[in-house]
Amino acid sequence: MVSDPVAGRCRRKMKLHDWLCRALLVVALVESCGPPLTQPSSLDVSGHWVTSNAIGLLSDVQVTIAQQPDGTISGGWSGKAPANALCPPNLGLNPTGPVSGTNTVLEVRLGLVGAGDFDGQLVDSQTLKGTFDSCGIGYRIVFSLVGPVPPP
Repeated sequence: MVSDPVAGRCRRKMKLHDWLCRALLVVALVESCGPPLTQPSSLDVSGHWVTSNAIGLLSDVQVTIAQQPDGTISGGWSGKAPANALCPPNLGLNPTGPVSGTNTVLEVRLGLVGAGDFDGQLVDSQTLKGTFDSCGIGYRIVFSLVGPVPPP
């Protein structure tokens, strides 16, 4: 039996062609399933949020945020920490700081300067669930909406 080098090359090209067609089909299906994942969410997360979950040594964390139409978020946070906490360092007993982030169709991301970063999702109009990364440790966090953004 003599092997046919031309037939072997054709089979390899067909396999590559079939694989490429399938990959393009998957990409087309994923792209057509919904909005881009970086598109701002139609749900506004503006308000005063609190959590009863401890974030390492931080407790009683409260976040007041305002969302812009483009999905960007700004605001402030406050909490309580023990004296001389090593991580996050230099917070004091009643730490506060700015908040910045985004709310997209995929997720809510909040950076609490000095404390860490929250990545999660709006579960319903009153609940944000996710992970808060502080000092390299991920903490499961649930924020509850307790009111609107207070007037300045």
